[in-house]
Amino acid sequence: MSTPQTLLAGPASQPPPAAARVTSRGRRAAENLGFVAAWIGIAWLLGLGFIGFLLLGAPLAVAFQAAVRRPLRHLWARDTATFARNRKGKLLVADVLLGVPGWLLLQTVPVWLDHSWTVLLLAATLALAYLLLRRLLGSVVVAAAAVAVAMSLLSPQLADDRNGDSQLLAKLDGEQNMGMLAGYRDLAVAEVDLNSAQPVRLAGRGARSTTPMEIGSLTKALTGLVVADSVQRGELRMDSPVSKYLPQLAGSAAGQVSMRELVTHTAGYTEFGSATTGDALWRGPLGRRILTDSRAQLFQQVREGDLASRGSYRYSTLGAATAGQAAAAAAGMSYPDLMRTRLFAPLGMTDTAIQADRPLVGRGRTASGLPVQPWVMHGYAPGGAAVSTTRDLARLATALLHGTAPGLDALTPSNVQTTQDITHVGVFWQTSAWQNGQTITWHNGETGGYSSYFGLDLQHRTAVIVLSDVAADDTTDLGIRLLARSS
Repeated sequence: MSTPQTLLAGPASQPPPAAARVTSRGRRAAENLGFVAAWIGIAWLLGLGFIGFLLLGAPLAVAFQAAVRRPLRHLWARDTATFARNRKGKLLVADVLLGVPGWLLLQTVPVWLDHSWTVLLLAATLALAYLLLRRLLGSVVVAAAAVAVAMSLLSPQLADDRNGDSQLLAKLDGEQNMGMLAGYRDLAVAEVDLNSAQPVRLAGRGARSTTPMEIGSLTKALTGLVVADSVQRGELRMDSPVSKYLPQLAGSAAGQVSMRELVTHTAGYTEFGSATTGDALWRGPLGRRILTDSRAQLFQQVREGDLASRGSYRYSTLGAATAGQAAAAAAGMSYPDLMRTRLFAPLGMTDTAIQADRPLVGRGRTASGLPVQPWVMHGYAPGGAAVSTTRDLARLATALLHGTAPGLDALTPSNVQTTQDITHVGVFWQTSAWQNGQTITWHNGETGGYSSYFGLDLQHRTAVIVLSDVAADDTTDLGIRLLARSS
């Protein structure tokens, strides 16, 4: 039978487990290596000789013990053995575990589709790290490192392959030398100059002039040409309510807005329907396609709108989709058939189509590198479902500059001003008066994994098209710089 002394002394006298001894040795080794590295580094910075180096050791060891080693031992210890033993400490842990992802979430709200996956990765890694380590600071460091490594590995890198016109490639090289092509992957560019002996120049990095890419909201501009053409054919009237062509909207306030209001973004429609926005919140971080609603679902979301901003400019993909579906209904066709027969086929745009039934392109990337499914659309197709190439869009630009394309009235600006003082809207097309004296008629576009820019200088008969398989605002900036140079 054990004596009381044995019972009291037994647990305290037991040696620590082997794993704990190994961990303790590892920590001490890391601390010692850190001390030696700091000793050598400080001596080198101060330019000390050997004697000075030795003399530095004693005070540095004292300082290291007080300022580094003791705090480190607290950090090595589990939170539940130090500050998180009480209720306040536990609340601090909870605040950090929730607050760090929450802070990042607030930073990503304006660009949710691009960076939301980093919020999920940080939250998941932080929770898992704390579950395993029970050390708050270590968990934050591990989670931050995981996000940094993931973004570094996924970050788009400009393709090395160079193809196409040497003069246009030289311009792209100049942009790259100035650091303006960072963040791109595959890039295709076209320049049109009807005053030149070579009116069309095509070039690319990775992508070629026949590489299909999603053009996003540039689809609205193409829809605008067909809407204007439908007006000329007598199928549509700009002042008629949209419910005249879409009886599914009859009896609703949204059905009473005119076609003119829809094509100038003054109908009061929201950018997307509420159900679509809700789906995007979870589909975006996973790289899944959004805007998957059917025509019936689209019309239901339209009917639910309150039109609070009617009469003021408010960019709306929902409104553009409704206008395009109305034009198709007035012509007695599906929207893809309408675009093919009225615009693509007449201009010889053989590589251009509406991505409505199946993917026509591969995965693109967000600016932060997340692979994204192709955006196959149905109800929303007139607002962003077109897939095209720089070769085809150069054909469109040439026809627009020659004045031979269908629906040229779409380019004429109205008195509706966008949120930019220098820009007015036509039939979806925007016209901007630049400070350098140029007047540019343009539209851009972006899906989850692609971006585009299409700009026309009608006065100087020039145009620039830029397509990228990365969703980045820089695509528009690149197009603006190239168009300014070409005039």
